[in-house]
Amino acid sequence: MLAELAQALDYACITVRRLLKQIGYFRSYTDNGKWYTFHDSPQFNREGIWHHKNIGFSKHGSLTATIDYLVGRSPAGLSARELAQKLQHPCHAVLTNLHKAGALDRVKVQGEFRYLSTADQIKRQQRELATAAQPPGSSTSLSTQAAVLVLVEYIKHPELSFQQIADNLQQQRELTLSPESIRHFFQEHDLKKTP
Repeated sequence: MLAELAQALDYACITVRRLLKQIGYFRSYTDNGKWYTFHDSPQFNREGIWHHKNIGFSKHGSLTATIDYLVGRSPAGLSARELAQKLQHPCHAVLTNLHKAGALDRVKVQGEFRYLSTADQIKRQQRELATAAQPPGSSTSLSTQAAVLVLVEYIKHPELSFQQIADNLQQQRELTLSPESIRHFFQEHDLKKTP
């Protein structure tokens, strides 16, 4: 930490900062950036991340810059769970704040948000791949949350088609489901949908 370096070198913190800038350093993206390491110490993985014990460093800089880098290069966007695995650090609150600030887009797929780039072309491709990755014929066609939302929408509007239910959930909840997955859910649970 900066204070430890200053004490060990018997310099003021501002002088240590100046020296570090000359030598080159990385600040941790964990622990609010309070850890420092020399520029040549990290052995970054292919995504530019390195850990020393439980302290994370990124060649992309801060946690938000690293998330932006990882999301922007992911073909189908990334969920909070996937990002936490890559970063070995929880980032749910940061992702929510980045989305609210307009720095990331997101789409809900099978009850889980996938965070996407805000660059139009990348976002469009990520959204297509994320929604195409849904297994429409799988035996667990909907998450519990998605199933509840589908049932609520159906109870409110029993006249809607599966396509209309999917469209409503996309518009109102940012939940992307295919009409086929909703149909499969009804069949799987022997629910009768009368036209």
